[in-house]
Amino acid sequence: MNQELLDQAIVLAARGYQVGVQREDDENGNHVWVAFVPEMPSCFAQGDTVEDAIEALKTVREDYIYFLMKHGVPVPEPKPREPTSDNAWTKPADAVINSQ
Repeated sequence: MNQELLDQAIVLAARGYQVGVQREDDENGNHVWVAFVPEMPSCFAQGDTVEDAIEALKTVREDYIYFLMKHGVPVPEPKPREPTSDNAWTKPADAVINSQ
């Protein structure tokens, strides 16, 4: 892995990307939280809690941007997004969450 490129990817990933979080349920009623970046197709991570999913997404977002840069693909600019449904919401990528 190119450390200089990775360092650049980490800086770019820290920009103000919005993160969507959605609960996914399986046929047995078990659920997992999935966090995603709307500007980055296929950039998502999951966790047992909202916080776990968002924390896992931080590394995935850095790796995703690294991959784009390595292959000469433009990195999308951060854009604010609105919620897509009643069970999904967005927030600043590294903001603190208050559990309720």
